[in-house]
Amino acid sequence: MPKDRGIEKVKDYFEDFLDLVRKKIASQGRVRILDAGCGYGIAMLGFVKEFGNKVEMIGFNYSEKDGSREMMKKEAVKKRIFSKKELSKIKLPRIIYCDASKKLPFKSNYFDFVYSMASIYLYDDKINFLQECNRVLKKKGIARLSVAFWPHFKNKVGFPSKYYEMWEIWDKGKEIKIIDYFKKFKNIRNIGKAGDRLQYLEIKKVKKLDFGLKLVTSIDYNFIWKKWAGIKSIYTTQRKLKPRWK
Repeated sequence: MPKDRGIEKVKDYFEDFLDLVRKKIASQGRVRILDAGCGYGIAMLGFVKEFGNKVEMIGFNYSEKDGSREMMKKEAVKKRIFSKKELSKIKLPRIIYCDASKKLPFKSNYFDFVYSMASIYLYDDKINFLQECNRVLKKKGIARLSVAFWPHFKNKVGFPSKYYEMWEIWDKGKEIKIIDYFKKFKNIRNIGKAGDRLQYLEIKKVKKLDFGLKLVTSIDYNFIWKKWAGIKSIYTTQRKLKPRWK
């Protein structure tokens, strides 16, 4: 997981995301934003620098080794986002620790925005996370998510192209393209420019988001080869089906 991506990458990946934040601030005064897989918190610091106390930034990581409050302070000074003196005068973003494949530790209807730049490829249950994003979003809330990591690494570490896709959906013995399956949901939009592959995804809040899928298994590529990264999540539409040998 790249831990030091800044607000400039949010601009690159998620189209007019910052403009949406500005408009929401103009209409309601203050917004609450979740950075899913925040790493060192560099992007969150960028939001604080850009919008001051008009944004409440909260991020999560799986563990402290992925990024902590102390690391965030060091990186802020190192990257000249804030000086030590400036850091002492601002409210730093919060970082909490959780497993993003399970229920997120936030109330429903809590965030105005959610974004995730480079962490979903490491989640065991990606579909559950997308459903959780919808749950924690407020009415008219928006999530913008980098749901694939293949555009960022490709063959830099000899990663086989057949493993680029980090998830599969199967229906009655046939594989369905992820991008085609998501087209059934009017609140979801592929905002990437990757043809028939998902790259960046937008979710607009709906009352309840249920993809109708069951996680069959997840495969950690790092167990296949030490230089590979990412977890493939395999789903079925047949949620009630039980394997006959069990």
